[in-house]
Amino acid sequence: MHASHSTQSYSPALLLSADFNNKVFEPALFDQNSVYCPPAMVKASRKRQAEYFAGRYLAAAAMNTYDIHQFKLIADANRCPQWPTTLVGSITHTDNYAACITAKKSDISAIGIDAQDILNDERAERLQSRIIDSGGVRLISQSELAPALGLSLCFSAKEAIYKALYPRIQQYFGFSAAKLHGIDTNTGKLTFRFDPALWVLHNERNTLELRYQIDMQINNHRVLTCLMLPAAKK
Repeated sequence: MHASHSTQSYSPALLLSADFNNKVFEPALFDQNSVYCPPAMVKASRKRQAEYFAGRYLAAAAMNTYDIHQFKLIADANRCPQWPTTLVGSITHTDNYAACITAKKSDISAIGIDAQDILNDERAERLQSRIIDSGGVRLISQSELAPALGLSLCFSAKEAIYKALYPRIQQYFGFSAAKLHGIDTNTGKLTFRFDPALWVLHNERNTLELRYQIDMQINNHRVLTCLMLPAAKK
């Protein structure tokens, strides 16, 4: 499985990412790299196995930086990875890209990351009403972002919000729980208002701020979003 990977500091978190070729994946890579393969994954397609392996491989590399080795990263019944007690983390992947972000629980209380291929105009138009409301449409139209790109960012951001908050809330919530509140293309940040009925975020407006990246290389057209909530100060 040929892959190129990189490390980025999302202070105080660590982001590892990799481009990989799922067409040359072999299941033997799990054992060769001491990456746990759950029984359900053994029966999955090679493509799904490759994506799972890439994410867990990066997770193992991330945990190594915290001097945590050979940790069996299992998932609970809701598919949430069960990280070591001292860490928070999140994993995402597309067909040929994977990323993992981790941080010490003493610094970050919740974290979520998501990568999405940028929607084409036709699909964006079809999915728009399921992802954002009229206020979100207006904010995107007033920004420097093309409509399909802005919608792709919102789609990814809401997935990142779910990954970060579900382990804390333990309650399902849909896309309507987070509403786009602001776009700052200069700093690469999105702001959402989150439904206060689900969880109080200890700020007046119950707002969530996410970082985003846009990758528009020749072979890659994707967005990456990340939500990090700081740990309570002692």
